[in-house]
Amino acid sequence: MRARAIAPPLRKRLVIASGLALCAIVLTAAGLVTRGNVPAGTPGGRRGAEAGIAAAIDSLCPLYSIDARLIRSWKATAAGEPTGRIEEKIPVDPGFRSLEFNHALAARIAPFGAFVVATERSKENSVTMHIVCGGTTIRSLWFVPDAAR
Repeated sequence: MRARAIAPPLRKRLVIASGLALCAIVLTAAGLVTRGNVPAGTPGGRRGAEAGIAAAIDSLCPLYSIDARLIRSWKATAAGEPTGRIEEKIPVDPGFRSLEFNHALAARIAPFGAFVVATERSKENSVTMHIVCGGTTIRSLWFVPDAAR
């Protein structure tokens, strides 16, 4: 018994699909290898990541006309216990471009194995960006438009 030959158009599609599947596997493997260069699970690794993330935020503030002296920070609590997360209320100009800030912040904190998740409150016209590192939210940036600016 002999197998039937595959038609040329179908063969071309199979080759393309196989190539795309191979590319997806390679990109996924590369992402797993490069993500999380800093072992955030260790205390020293987490402190190093937090310091790098804080420096990244501080370096972006002047670029987006954010006055660092007006930022209010506190440690978040849940049921009276500290959560290990820092929250910051950041007054910004009414024309603040949160999406651009989000992309710039994500690019700067990626080497620390962290990423940004943002939420928007349309009623209050505010945006909150949560920085997640090692599966835990370690910092929340609450951007509130300041009419006085």
